[in-house]
Formats: sequence, structure tokens, C-alpha cells
Amino acid sequence: MLFIIFASNLFIFFVNQVSAFDIETEGHIITGSQYIFNSPPLHKDFDSSLELHFVTKGSFLKTSEWALDYAFETNGILNNGPSEQSNLSNDNTINILRSWLNLSKGPIDFRGGRQDILFGSGVIFRPLGFFDTLNISGVLPEAVGVDSFRATWFQSDTSLIEAWLVPAKIDSALISGIRGEMLLGSTEIGTVFQYHPKSNLVNFLSYEQDMVQIGYYFKGENKFGFWNETRLDIEMQTTSPMKFDTVLGIDYTFDIGEGLHVLAEYFLTTQQKEFTVSDLKGHKTYQQIGFAIDQPIGIDIKWQVFSMLDLRDSSFQINPQIELSVTDTLFLYFYGKIGSEIKGTKQNGRLYQRTNKFNGTESSVGLILAKFL
Repeated sequence: MLFIIFASNLFIFFVNQVSAFDIETEGHIITGSQYIFNSPPLHKDFDSSLELHFVTKGSFLKTSEWALDYAFETNGILNNGPSEQSNLSNDNTINILRSWLNLSKGPIDFRGGRQDILFGSGVIFRPLGFFDTLNISGVLPEAVGVDSFRATWFQSDTSLIEAWLVPAKIDSALISGIRGEMLLGSTEIGTVFQYHPKSNLVNFLSYEQDMVQIGYYFKGENKFGFWNETRLDIEMQTTSPMKFDTVLGIDYTFDIGEGLHVLAEYFLTTQQKEFTVSDLKGHKTYQQIGFAIDQPIGIDIKWQVFSMLDLRDSSFQINPQIELSVTDTLFLYFYGKIGSEIKGTKQNGRLYQRTNKFNGTESSVGLILAKFL
């Protein structure tokens, strides 16, 4: 009898302290095709794709002190066209975008698995996007996380310290970093330090180089938004050559129609002579500017234009887009890409190239249908 009473009390205590396993699911289906103007010889004129995207997330365990959360995000894509012919994309592929467990107690989080390690203030140009794979000009851009362990300490509602370890996939080498972030008045500021040994992480920034990376960022608002994001790379050579990247940005919403939002960024990169050159054209210094303009029309239509211009080689990209809301969950996107270079020299640039193999900078026009589940 005493055992039954004890067991009953223990069960009631456990139920009061621990919530049941829960799960949430979401996803979308995307299909579309774009016509490629002047597609390279022996390449198809239409680039088409079908994507199934699925996300599941929730909690394994929750008590008054502890929480064990999880997330799993994957997509399957079928491609047909010049991007598949040129190996820019596979004809069919299944990707695990994110898959992690997060253990938290009070202000401290520990997360392991494939996850995002993203921060900074840049929108178009992202010098501190060490593990950023997002195509900002895409119609529905998606990013792939990086396999890593991350620990975050939320010191207050407006400040945090975060550290991470990422396997470099070369022997037992680890990429390690730490950053701090806080709100100072109305301005968000942050600093970051990372040691990056040579790695086999081919999808990420400067994976073949051994270097120390230091950076800062801030973002504020005073009638208009303003921000700066800067990174200094110090390569581990005898002379310790350096590379400097910085972005300055502003944005403002004009009282035109239902709000005309305009954003502009200026990007500068320069490096010392001994620093390993990774630029397409072998330049050690160049500058680019980017613009993004968007405006809603009623509740069902939104248009935007994204553009980039390289000030050194005069190549540019312009990406217009119209989003039409058919229902609450069904959207239609009309989009285009205009790529060229201003001087008319027909030389390949950083933002537009003419090659006998499809490279993704060609001019195009397309249509995408997206159904969110």
C-alpha cells in the first residue's frame, strides 16, 4: 500500500514537471521553369525544377528547468535543363538542410547537429557569413546548415555570448569561433573571432585557407536604418598577409503608396600582395554596390527589384520579381534576371559571364508556383 502511494505521488510529480513529447510539421511544394536567353550551345533553353520541402520540429522533453528541442528540415529536388547539364545542380537530389538537438537550461543553450551559424548586419553582402549558403537574389532562397556544435549564453534579454566548433573534415582539425552581441541604446553591436584551419567544407567561405578571422558589426536606426559589417582575415603564412572586407548599408521606407522600401549597400574588399588570391579575375581590390527596392500593392501583390553592380569590371545583375498571393497558402512568382556589363567589352566579370557552359549568370525570365502546407 505504501509503495502504491509512493508510486502515485512520484507519477503525479513527474507529470507536473515534464510535458509530453510534441511535434509540429510544415512544408511547401515549389515548381517552376525559366527561359534562358542565349543559352550556351548544346544546352536546353528551359531550366525547370520541382521541390518538396518538409520541416518537423518540437520538443522531446520539457521540465521546469530543462528543455530538449529538435528540428529536422529536408528537401527533395528534381532538376531538368542547363543547370543540370552543366553540373550546377543534380538531376535529382535529397538534402538535409538542418538536423539538430538543442538542450537548454535557463539562459544557456547547447545545440549539436546541422544548424545555422549566422549573424551580422549585412543584407546583400555578408563578410561575416562564414557558413552562409543563402542566395539572396533567389525567389525563395534556402540555405544549408553546417555540421557543428554551438553553445549560447544569453546574459540578458539584449546580450549574448556564443561559441562554436565545426569539423574541418581534414584529419581532426576544428574550426572554432566566438562572438558577442548586445544592444547599446537603439544600436545592435557585435564582435567575432574565428580560427579557420584548412578544411574540406567546399560550400563555405575560403575553405582552403588557414587563417584567423576577426570582425565586428553594428546596426541602428535614426529615421533611416544604417549598418556596417567588417571582417579582417590574417593568413597563417610567414608574413601574415591580410585581407579586409567591409559593407556599409542604409535603408528607408518612403511614404509612397503603401510604403516604398529602398535599401543600398556598398562593399569593398582589398588584400595584401602575399594573401592567397581567390578572385575570379585575380584582382586584389574591387568594389561593388547593391540595391533592393520593394513595395506592396494591396494585400495580394508585392513587387521588388534586386540589383548588383561591380564598379571595377562593370558587370551587373538585375533581378525583378512580382509576388501574387492567389490564396493564403498559394503564391505565384514572376521573375527575371538581366545580366550584362556596362562597357560593352564582352569580357567575363564577377557578376556576369559569357561561357560555353551554363554558369547561372545568364539572362532569363521565369514563373514559380509555391504551395505552403
